[in-house]
Amino acid sequence: MKILNTIALLLTTFSLSLAQEIPAVYSNIGSDENGVFLQMENRRIYALKADDQFKFEDLYTAAIGTREGLSFDFKFPELNGTLYYGFINYNDGKHPQPVYFRESSPINIGICHIPIKRFLSGKYDMIDWEKTGKGVIGFRIVNNKGDMLYDGRMAFTYSDGMFKTEPTIVEGPFINQLSHKGAVISFTTSEEIEAGIQINGKTYKDKRPAKYHEIKVNDLQASRKHTYTVSVADFKYDFSFETAPNPGSRKAFTFAYGSDSRAGNGGGERNIFGTNAYIMKKIAALAMSENVKFVQFTGDLINGYDTSRERMNLQYANWKHAVEPWWHYIPFVPGFGNHEAYNFVFNDTEAGTYHAIDHFPFKDDSSESLFQDNFVLHENGPRSEDNSKYDPNPNKIDFPSYKESVFWYAYDNVAVVVLNSDYFYAPSGLSTTGGNLHAFIMDNQMIWLQKTLKQLEKNKDVDHVFISIHTPFFPNGGHVKDDMWYDGNNKFRAVVKGQFYEKGIIERRDELLDLIVNKCKKTVAILSGDEHNYNLLTITNKMLRYPQEYPHEKLELSRTFYQINNGAAGAPYYAQEKTPWSENVRNFSTQNALVLIDVDGNKISVRVKNPDTLELIDEYTLRK
Repeated sequence: MKILNTIALLLTTFSLSLAQEIPAVYSNIGSDENGVFLQMENRRIYALKADDQFKFEDLYTAAIGTREGLSFDFKFPELNGTLYYGFINYNDGKHPQPVYFRESSPINIGICHIPIKRFLSGKYDMIDWEKTGKGVIGFRIVNNKGDMLYDGRMAFTYSDGMFKTEPTIVEGPFINQLSHKGAVISFTTSEEIEAGIQINGKTYKDKRPAKYHEIKVNDLQASRKHTYTVSVADFKYDFSFETAPNPGSRKAFTFAYGSDSRAGNGGGERNIFGTNAYIMKKIAALAMSENVKFVQFTGDLINGYDTSRERMNLQYANWKHAVEPWWHYIPFVPGFGNHEAYNFVFNDTEAGTYHAIDHFPFKDDSSESLFQDNFVLHENGPRSEDNSKYDPNPNKIDFPSYKESVFWYAYDNVAVVVLNSDYFYAPSGLSTTGGNLHAFIMDNQMIWLQKTLKQLEKNKDVDHVFISIHTPFFPNGGHVKDDMWYDGNNKFRAVVKGQFYEKGIIERRDELLDLIVNKCKKTVAILSGDEHNYNLLTITNKMLRYPQEYPHEKLELSRTFYQINNGAAGAPYYAQEKTPWSENVRNFSTQNALVLIDVDGNKISVRVKNPDTLELIDEYTLRK
C-alpha cells in the first residue's frame, strides 16, 4: 500500500508539473496535464492545439552544401511544391532582392535542391561566385496549391569543388530608434555568431555570439548621412542612414503613415503567408522616393489570430521581408493591432460558440511578448496594468507587458505617441473569461498618456504631437460595430477577473479626447487604421458623436481636431457606413493609400497617394 501511495503521489506531482500557472486576471480558465481549459459548468473545453507542421527556424536553416549546390530539408514532410531561386547582387542597386532564375526546383516531402554549378554558372553567374568563391542566393517556397509561404536567403562559399553554407543575415539589417545621435541597427543571423558594424572607421560589435543582434550606435553627428557596413563572417554588406536633426531644429521634412497590411485578395504577393507583400513593397518604395524620414505603421501587419507561435513568427518575417530593402535606410515603426492576436481558443461545440483569450505565460508566450521579440522599438511606455485599480493580485505580475507596444518618439519638432488599443485582447467571450475589449484603453495606459502629453506640452523642442492608435475614435466603414463606438452602445468595457470596468467604451473615448484635445495644444491629429480605407474626419464640438439616448455626461471640445484613418495598406477593403458624424468625413476612399505628412516649422500639410498607381488621392493643410 505504501508503494501504491508513493506512486500515486508521484503521478499527482507529475500532473501538477505539467499544468500551466493561470494568470489571476482570467476567470474560468484552468490547466492540467491535458492542457489549458475553459471550465463551463461541469464541462472542460480544452484549448485548440497549435497543430504545428513546421518550425519557423527550419525554413531558414534548412540548407547544406553539396558538390553541385545547396540541398534543403525543411523538416516539413507535408510540404510539396516549388522552390524558386536566384542570386542577390548586393553591388547592383541600393535595394538588394533576388533576381529569380528561369529554372525552379520541385519540393517533395519538404526536400529540394538548387543546382548552382549546373544552372547558375557562366553567363548566369551575375554575382561572380566562380571568381570570388562566395555569394548569396534567395529562395521562395511555394506549396502545391500555389500559396507563397516564405522568402529566404542563404550565403554560401565554394572551395575545393564543394559548396558550403555560411552564417547568413536572414532578417535585416533594420534601422530602429533613430535619433540625432544614431540608431539601433538590428538583424538576425542563421546561427549564433559575433557580428559587427563599421561606421566612420569605428567598429561596434556584439558583446557575445548571438542570432539576434541589436547594436546601438549613439555617437554620430546630427543630420548626416552615414554609411554602415555589417560584417557577418567573411561577408560584408554596405548600406546607409541619415541621423535625425538636432531636436527643435525645425527643418522641413516628411514622414509617412499607414496600417492594415494583412493578406489581401487577388493572388500572388498580395498574400505571402499572412501579409500583403505586394502593397507593402509599393508603400516602402513610395516612401523612399518621397524622401520620408520614417514610416509609422500602426497595427494589423499580419493575419494573426493564430494559436501557433511558429506560424505567427513566419507571418511577421514575411512582413519584415516585404519592406526590408528600404528598412536598411529608414525606420519603419510598427504598432500593435487586433490581428497581432496570438490566442488560446476554446471551441464549445455543444453550445455552438467559441472563446479566445490572449496566450500565456504573458512574459514570454503572449501576443505582446511575440511582438516584442520581432521588433526593436522604444521602451519608454508604461510597464503593464499591474497595480491598477483592477489588479486582482497587487503582489504579483499578472498582466502582459506594454514594452515596445506603447511608447513615444520624436523627430525634430514632431513627437509621435503610439498607443495599444488591443492590449490583453480577448477576441471573444470576455465576459466569461475576462480580458480586454477591442479598442479599449485601460487605466495605466491612460495615466501614462496623461503624463506623456504633459511632458510634451512643456518640451520646447516639440511643436506638433500625433497620436497613433490602431482603432479609430470615430469609425466610418467596417468597424462601426466596434472600435470606440460599438453602434453607440456604451455597455462594452474591459473585464478583469470577473470585474467589469466602471467606464464604458464611449466614456473612455471621451476621456481620451479630453486629454488629447482639451488639455493639450500641440496635438494635431489621430492616426488610426483598423478600417480598410482612407478618410479624413474633422472633429468639432458641433459634430454629432453620441447615441440618441446617452445617459452620461457629454464632453465639450475646446477646438477643432482631426482623425486621419489609413487602414488601406493591402487588407480587404471596407465601404463607408452611415454614422452620426458622416457629414464631417472627407474623401472616403478604398484605394490603397500612403499618408505623407509634410512638416515645415509650424506648417503641416498632408498628401495621400496610391502606392500602386501613384495617384494623388487627397491633399490638405492641417496647420498653417
